Amino acid sequence: MGFRGYRGHRLPPLSKAARFQIEDGNTRIDLKCAEDEPTKVCADLLLQVMDRLQGRD
Repeated sequence: MGFRGYRGHRLPPLSKAARFQIEDGNTRIDLKCAEDEPTKVCADLLLQVMDRLQGRD
């Protein structure tokens, strides 16, 4: 059993993984965490990436 979408095709189950999407001017970050990774660990990684990008200017 599962959710049926367009034309009866079976859709994959929704992911429980955290996902962060940030866009600022020409910079776009789309970070999807692992299913078993705590959101805080993933958010900390995102902050590290953003710090490095700011230091690049």
